[in-house]
Amino acid sequence: MLADYTADMFMHEPIPAKMPAGVLVGPQQLEVQEIPVWPLSDYGDSDLVLIKVAACGVCGSDFRYYAGENPWAQHTLGRFVPNPPNIVLGHEYAGTVVAVLSEANRQLLGKRVAPVCSKVCGRCADCLDGRTRLCADTVHMGHGQGWGEREFFPGAYAKYALAWGSTCFPISDALPFSHAAMMDILAVCLHVAEQGNIQPGRPVLCIGAGPAGNGVAQVALNLGASRVLLLERSSVAIDIAATQGVGTVIDVSNLSDSDLAARLRDFAPEGFGSVFDTVGSAESLNLGIRHLGKAATLVNLAVHDEEIPLNFLRLGSERRIVTSCNFEVGDYPRALAWLESGRLRVDEWLTPVALSDVPEWFERVTKAPQEKGAFKLVIDPWC
Repeated sequence: MLADYTADMFMHEPIPAKMPAGVLVGPQQLEVQEIPVWPLSDYGDSDLVLIKVAACGVCGSDFRYYAGENPWAQHTLGRFVPNPPNIVLGHEYAGTVVAVLSEANRQLLGKRVAPVCSKVCGRCADCLDGRTRLCADTVHMGHGQGWGEREFFPGAYAKYALAWGSTCFPISDALPFSHAAMMDILAVCLHVAEQGNIQPGRPVLCIGAGPAGNGVAQVALNLGASRVLLLERSSVAIDIAATQGVGTVIDVSNLSDSDLAARLRDFAPEGFGSVFDTVGSAESLNLGIRHLGKAATLVNLAVHDEEIPLNFLRLGSERRIVTSCNFEVGDYPRALAWLESGRLRVDEWLTPVALSDVPEWFERVTKAPQEKGAFKLVIDPWC
C-alpha cells in the first residue's frame, strides 16, 4: 500500500504507507513497530524532505533516552524535560532523498546525503547572536523535541526519516552510507575540540575512548595537539584506538589511583593543555582538574543531574571548565570534508545490526555496559 501523498509533492520513487521503526514507548521499553511513514506535508515546513535511510548510528545519548533521561535538554537547556512517549530514536543517519515538498529542493531527489538532524528557530536571541546550538526551540530528530503533539515523534531508527533540504549535505559515491551516518558525532567532536581550545604543541587528555573520546582525539590531532592520551576500561575501545593510532591508550581497569596519577604525570609533567571528560562523574572531573595544566581547559561532554563539590583553588592559573552541546551547522561541512579525505576514520568503529535486533542490544548494553562487545552500532534497516 502506498502513502497518500499530496499532488504538490515531488517524489523520486513510490513511498509505502507504513514502515518498520524503533519506537521508544517509554523508559526501557524499545519496540520495533509498523508505523505510518512520516506525513511530510503535515508539519508546516516546506523545507522538509523524506530520506530513505541507508544507515543510522546508535548514539550514546540514545541509551540515556532509553534510561529515562533527556540529554538534549540537560545539555542545551540546563534542566530536565520529561520525554513524551513513542519517540522513534535515531539522529545519526544517511541515505537517499526520495521526496521533497518545495521546488527549491527538487534537485536533491535521488541524491545521497548526510543530513543535519535538527533545525533551529532562527528568531530567538541565541540564534540571532550566532549561538544556534543553544536554541531552545530546536526541532530535533530522534529526541521528541520541537514537534508539538504527535502520535509518533520523528527519528531515523526507521526505513524512512525526515530531514531539512537546506542542511542535507551531498556525499560522494565513494563514501559508504555507514560512514556518512557518523557525521553527527564527528561534527559534535569538532565543536567539542574547539570548545577545549586545542593549543598546538600541548598534549590532550581524553577520559574515555568511546566514539566521542576517539572522535575528539582524532580532531585534536588535526587541530595541532602534540599528543593525545586516552583513558579507557573497555577492551574493544582500547583495541580500536590502538589500531587507529589516535594516541597512547591506558587501560585503567586494574590501575590504582596513585599508579594512574604517576602515568599521567609522566606523560604530561606540566599538565594537559586540554582535557575532555566523556564520563561526567565526580571521579572523572576530579581526575581531569588534577592534571589540567595552566591556562588549560576541561570540557565536560556528559552533563548529569548531580551535585559535585569543587575546590575553586584548583582552578587557579587561568584553568577553566566548560561544557559542550550540539554543534553549529558550519561545523558539519568541515567535518565532512575531513571524513571524505580520510583525515577522520570511522571504519574500525562500526558493527552493523538489523533494526529488529536493536531492542535486544539496548537491553543487553544497559545490563552490562562494559561488555557490550561493539564499539559503535550502525543500523541497516534492511538487514
